Amino acid sequence: MRLAAALCCLAGFAQAQEFIATDRRLSDEDFYRLVSCAAPPGGECQKDSVRWSRSDAKNLSLGIVQISDGYPTKLLEQIDAALDRAISEVNASGANLRLNRSKSRTIPDIGLHLLNIAEGDTIIGTGLDPLDGARIEAAKAQLWWRGNRTLIEGAIVFVNDVNPDEIASIMLEEVAQTMGLLTDVGGSYYENQSIFSETSNRLTRLGEQDVMTLRRHYP
Repeated sequence: MRLAAALCCLAGFAQAQEFIATDRRLSDEDFYRLVSCAAPPGGECQKDSVRWSRSDAKNLSLGIVQISDGYPTKLLEQIDAALDRAISEVNASGANLRLNRSKSRTIPDIGLHLLNIAEGDTIIGTGLDPLDGARIEAAKAQLWWRGNRTLIEGAIVFVNDVNPDEIASIMLEEVAQTMGLLTDVGGSYYENQSIFSETSNRLTRLGEQDVMTLRRHYP
């Protein structure tokens, strides 16, 4: 049976949080556990820790699978380029991951859906449950996993009015989160330190602790 978890609101997981705030730099241990299983500093995990299998992680495909009629051409070009940059950035992290851009008719492990809807709208037309019917901001990611917490599928949705200046940052965050790192970190300290910042889309490169987290999740 396919189990699903939306990054914004994890159905079936009591009180699951989208982000956990901190006003200071966390230890590597606390940062990793916050991002990977929604554990507050010194606290218990609030989400399952999920990851791609070792074999899948070494050959993980990402690609655009849906472009709605009327989707802005310029935005499509920027998203297309941002996906390539995000793949390169994750591949350069030193984690035991190898992401590949899928340009064939083969359905990728992680599919991008570019929908002609605006920020704040309800997602429609992906055919994916529980994505359809969920509210979206600039972008939204979705993961599915088996009962053993091994990821089997991912999806990323982009709206048609993403701020062009934030596309590279948003794309890198979404791609990093589809590695199984489901929780953002809130607070001003991490706005210039981590791609997982809840309140900032400034970074276009992985931060020091972001790299550490990917390496620890995929040693």
